[in-house]
Amino acid sequence: MTEMQPASEAPVVVMGTPIEFGDGLKVISPNLTGTDVVPLIDGETAGILQAVNSFTIKQRIRWGEALTQGCIEQSNVYDIYDSENGNHIFVAVERSENCTRCCCAPHHSLFVEIKKTAGMQGVAGLPRDTLMGLATSMTMERVGCMTKLGLGCCICHDSCKDGFALHAGPVDEGVPVGSLGPGYEKCIGHATQPGCGGTFTPTISIMDRGAGQGEFAALAKVEGPCAFGGCSELCCDSEWKVSKMTPETFEQKIGLGDMAIITKKKPQGLAAAATEAFTDSDTYTMEFNPGANLAPQQKATMIASLLLVDYMFFEQDNGMCKCENGKVKITLCETYCCGCLCPWNITLGGEQGGGGAPPSTEMSR
Repeated sequence: MTEMQPASEAPVVVMGTPIEFGDGLKVISPNLTGTDVVPLIDGETAGILQAVNSFTIKQRIRWGEALTQGCIEQSNVYDIYDSENGNHIFVAVERSENCTRCCCAPHHSLFVEIKKTAGMQGVAGLPRDTLMGLATSMTMERVGCMTKLGLGCCICHDSCKDGFALHAGPVDEGVPVGSLGPGYEKCIGHATQPGCGGTFTPTISIMDRGAGQGEFAALAKVEGPCAFGGCSELCCDSEWKVSKMTPETFEQKIGLGDMAIITKKKPQGLAAAATEAFTDSDTYTMEFNPGANLAPQQKATMIASLLLVDYMFFEQDNGMCKCENGKVKITLCETYCCGCLCPWNITLGGEQGGGGAPPSTEMSR
């Protein structure tokens, strides 16, 4: 196995210059040539990513988690389709430790293995164990709260910043999460959060692999709305804009959506609405702008950022309704501030006998 490089801290950007940061990594000007500077993923995967500009990502329902109201936290599986023809092209399967997942989700450490399924039939019905046997094209590595103790809190330090590193090919099961990071020679891109997490705008900054190991180009910034989730998901789509980023705009709000648009879709029909209300199974689309001239590995890193958006912002509870202490807690929406999610809840039943805002002791989830 290739010698592993230590994980890196998030970059500290100085305006207008290439940035040196931990372990020799640096941020340089973006590459928008449509060609991977260092091709690391296999040719078939690269061809699929190059040809497709519109993706639909559907998170599978986890019935054990839904029926136990989140007491049994199960690993996620995402089916990825070509939106234009409905073909199943990838499946993303979470690999994480049971104890860490059950105790720390959604802030747990994990690998997500992204596997090619183009040309295969019936993939959406295959169980997780069968999917794990498929060849892995890319692996997303996310360091959780057992290492980054401040995840989910107000972002004031690198230990509070969420993110991921995306690697070409598989990662051996014996490799611990966090031991590879952006410094790994097969890393094709990574992401982190800016200072204060974008303040009132949930933000993820994406970096693309440069010519040298540990060298990355400032690529894109994912920015979402201040309020999202909860019952608002029944009424409207949630739009997250992916905009071109340079070292100069690493700490600035952009909000153009000139590279891609991520959309968290509202349910279509009563059955879908019930699924949305009582589970955390979600459907997303990702529409790339053909004019952005993105290379295959850049698209792959942006798709990984969509998975991170789901973990960070839409996995906080078991749907918008939850039974707790003989009461029904309904989440109207979530609001974002400096890395923290603040739920707006009403509680029905129990001693209160009706609705209304919950006391402050019930606000955390």
